[in-house]
Amino acid sequence: MTTTLMVSAGAILALAARALAVSADAGAASPGADGAARTALAAPPDQKFTVDVHGYMHFRFNWNHRDGDSTPGAGDETTTGFQAAATKLTVAGMIGSEALTYGVMLRFTEGAGLVDDAWGQYAFEGGTAVRWGQFKLPILRDETMSDTAQLAAARSVTNSVFSQGRSQAVQVSREMERFRVAGAFSDGTRTASSDYTAASEADFALTGRADFKWAGDWKQGRDFTSFQGQPYFGLVGGAAHYQSGGETGGTVDQDIFLGTVDASVEGNGWNAYAAFIYRTIDPATGSDFTDMGFIIQGGIFVAPTWELFGRFDTVMPDDDRTTDESFSTITVGATHYFIPDSHAAKFTVDLQVFLDEQAASIAPANTLTGLLPSSEDGQFHLRAQMQLLF
Repeated sequence: MTTTLMVSAGAILALAARALAVSADAGAASPGADGAARTALAAPPDQKFTVDVHGYMHFRFNWNHRDGDSTPGAGDETTTGFQAAATKLTVAGMIGSEALTYGVMLRFTEGAGLVDDAWGQYAFEGGTAVRWGQFKLPILRDETMSDTAQLAAARSVTNSVFSQGRSQAVQVSREMERFRVAGAFSDGTRTASSDYTAASEADFALTGRADFKWAGDWKQGRDFTSFQGQPYFGLVGGAAHYQSGGETGGTVDQDIFLGTVDASVEGNGWNAYAAFIYRTIDPATGSDFTDMGFIIQGGIFVAPTWELFGRFDTVMPDDDRTTDESFSTITVGATHYFIPDSHAAKFTVDLQVFLDEQAASIAPANTLTGLLPSSEDGQFHLRAQMQLLF
């Protein structure tokens, strides 16, 4: 642990030293730029070698109440406390030209620094780009949307069930005026920081996603919020992912298919989003499972810096599972934006009502989603979260 802390601290000090070289123009950037202009130069001014250091923090207070007798070992029926839900540092920039870029994201938890993202990318003229390294595959839009751009304090329980996580992959993408497509060849879902001999990896995995934008600008799809005064935006998309294992090394002998369709519409101070998710898991022995889920959410500004929102999501597992009960969640809340039209500093309060029994479903207990272990229906979770981008 001591060695890990020393390495993490050394990395932070090195990045801080580079950040002291910020140019005068970058230092004059406005707070609404969300810290994107804080660029330190890693080479002489006439060369396009840049290091942009930024990050974010989520600090949260939690209150959770579970009805009846909770699962043994789960603690008291009411649990409260503070939580450093996320502390992440990102280093990004260009190497030699604007066409060749990179990104590294470090996540700090329990005194250790872990690598979330580590990728390089080359962008060709015309909108085609090739990315390689570790990043999120283009499947579920909820998951690929930044932590800092969510409507509620955190993603839904349904997303936690089906999330693709991070993978090591090579991806080709192309963005056009109305269409955007991406395809990836990877080690499979949820294989972050794994070696190629790891049992968690698939033999191969293929992913494809396509989006159609009928109104607005692609940049509007980088968050779920639409501030007052923003133009109309409409997006519909879908993705399919297939992976197979069991033929190389000690990989798990199973096939997985994950698919989704989703749509977003945004207007002058209002937004709506819906997604349907489908997954089949076909092991070499035993029954295959087909699970489904959907998410619907929306928000509206009642003042220039105040947004109200609501969300309903549900998980519908296969009847052949031992934990085959559906699990649904209702979320309502409000967000105050300290800087108009910016996610740089915002305070979110939301209440989640978990309608079903956690222990009888495939919904995982997770303090980040607010769902705690329980063998009874009727669980409530209240969160108050402060977000800062720098």
